[in-house]
Amino acid sequence: MPRSHGDAAPASYLAHGRWPDGRLRADAPISAVYAQAFARRLREVIDERGLNPFAVERVTGVNRRTIERTLKGQVLPDFGAIARLEAALDVDLWPGRQREDADEGAEERSQAL
Repeated sequence: MPRSHGDAAPASYLAHGRWPDGRLRADAPISAVYAQAFARRLREVIDERGLNPFAVERVTGVNRRTIERTLKGQVLPDFGAIARLEAALDVDLWPGRQREDADEGAEERSQAL
């Protein structure tokens, strides 16, 4: 799947740790910061509700492989998938709405500069 500005898969920007909880490299693009926050939030919602990727696919219509790959940091979901996930799960997943998640990653990046 093509990525904006030639960015690599989000998880490839990990400095150490495991996706999505590990620390990103200082040179990670903003897309990786948002992907990490998105994956954390999606995982949190799935865990809180006792769901798995198959159940999320049934409820949202988003392919389970997309969900699995997003949770692993292999892909960035498209806007349609994000919209379907948020609408069907009735939750905000996009980091702009969970500002503290995205701000934390941006702050770490700016301190490294």
